Amino acid sequence: MDPSILSANAVGFDIAEMLTPFAVALIALVATMMFKDFATSLAKGLKFKMNRAFNEGDKVILDGCDSVIVKIGVTETVFGVYGERGYTWRYVPNERIAFLKLEKVINPNLHLDTEEEKGRKLQALIDSVQNEGIQRNAAEIENIKNGKK
Repeated sequence: MDPSILSANAVGFDIAEMLTPFAVALIALVATMMFKDFATSLAKGLKFKMNRAFNEGDKVILDGCDSVIVKIGVTETVFGVYGERGYTWRYVPNERIAFLKLEKVINPNLHLDTEEEKGRKLQALIDSVQNEGIQRNAAEIENIKNGKK
């Protein structure tokens, strides 16, 4: 048989030998990309979990809605959101938290005074100072009437 003529098996093995490095490289590239995404998600999750500013049970405002942090996971955080439909849970991947408007409620009863409230406080302060002066004058008038001075 002529050695220059290749059999079908030999051709198949030659093609397989040529394609194997490309297939291995492609699989390695896909695995690397998947690991990169997982590592990024894990790092951002741990960063948010270790952030002392936010803890489970904290009252927050999430994109304008009153919420509670239910669970801070390694890759995902669960927020309990009070909305028009009632109380719902919102699952947020930790890498997306940076893109949300997240505010922590420190004291829900604390508010800035309006102009009317500032005016009432100022008037009350003025009234108390004037009342003290009136009481001192009344005492002095009584002393003068009784001939003590």
